[in-house]
Amino acid sequence: MLKYPSLIFCLIFISCICFISCKSTDQNKYIIISKSAKDAWKYEIKIDSIQIPIELAHSRPYFTYTQYSENNVDYLLGYNPELSSIDILDLTHRSMYKQLSLVGESLSFKNLDKKDLDKSRSVADISIINFDSIILNYSNEKLIIIDTNLRKKQEMSMDSISIKNNMPGKSISYCHDFKMFFYNDQLVLNQVYYDFDWNKKKPVFASLNINSGKLTFLPISYSDYLYKIKGSAGFLTSIVTSEQQKQGVLTYSYLYESNIYQYNPKNSTITYYGGTPSKGKYLADSISYNKGEDPKKWVTHNIENSQFFNVMYDKYRHVYYRFSLRNILQENGKYFNSILDKPLVLMIFNEKFEVIKEIELPMYKYSPNTWFITKEGLFISPTHRKNKFVDPLHLRFDIIKVMKSRS
Repeated sequence: MLKYPSLIFCLIFISCICFISCKSTDQNKYIIISKSAKDAWKYEIKIDSIQIPIELAHSRPYFTYTQYSENNVDYLLGYNPELSSIDILDLTHRSMYKQLSLVGESLSFKNLDKKDLDKSRSVADISIINFDSIILNYSNEKLIIIDTNLRKKQEMSMDSISIKNNMPGKSISYCHDFKMFFYNDQLVLNQVYYDFDWNKKKPVFASLNINSGKLTFLPISYSDYLYKIKGSAGFLTSIVTSEQQKQGVLTYSYLYESNIYQYNPKNSTITYYGGTPSKGKYLADSISYNKGEDPKKWVTHNIENSQFFNVMYDKYRHVYYRFSLRNILQENGKYFNSILDKPLVLMIFNEKFEVIKEIELPMYKYSPNTWFITKEGLFISPTHRKNKFVDPLHLRFDIIKVMKSRS
């Protein structure tokens, strides 16, 4: 029998308060709260839909893709694992422009996984200079540059790039998080290390001169919060980047926190901005894994924390977009939620990163990894894996259009 039940209750209560207080302190220390734009009321949102006739095999959303414009025509280049091809879609005229088969010994793509599950046999990322120079990242092993006639223009081993430049680790990219992109005529990649020391900050951005093969570090590392928790953010440790950059600055963010960062190469400064949504977590909880524990707890952590995707600059409307998946509880009565059940939220910022709009998008409609910008607006694929209304004969996109009234 407990002699001091009141004392024990008080100790438990104080412990809970301290635990909550520590989390709140982390949030206050590492997170900047977003501000609303004074003229937010002047902005209106309109959503249009388009469809592109395609064959049955092309109906899935493109997980690995890039957007390109030439002669006032907008294109989408997407990796089609089912056919081992790069599909080039003419978005302006709503048609298939060309399909580039990657099957053939001359292109060095060996035994590509048609389900795109084995990333050692996949196209991890795509970038483009022009139709004479399409850059394919093959499994983070090689950068292969081809043209639309399937001529291989150049091939570079990603291991040899680091060795040649006497750089520790390796340069990599993935379309869905650290997407390679051109900045100041250099290809920006993610520098990873085989033995990362969380007691010392290291650069994680590297710019590659495609012609010379020279690799140069940029003075950008992981955020202070990830160093504080020694990298223990589970599946959420990624840096997220976008091809759509504002000229003169480099904008990036992290999957595990709501802050937005901007690097200015002229003076080598980094400015932090607030990007907090109105609901949900702003900062991922730390999570550790000890030998013998159930690794599924990382899945739970992924569901019960928010994910903040890449920040994209719209040069036509001078605004920024960022999608995020809001955290939910994994347990849902007798059932369990998955990452597919997380609400998708779009935040729109002005050039000062003040919030113009925050929109919670319809559940189970949009694919949380396929979006890009053209002069028409922000394209997003309405092909969520739980969306039963997918047309197998057309590739569909919704176009989110931001308009500012002059009054």
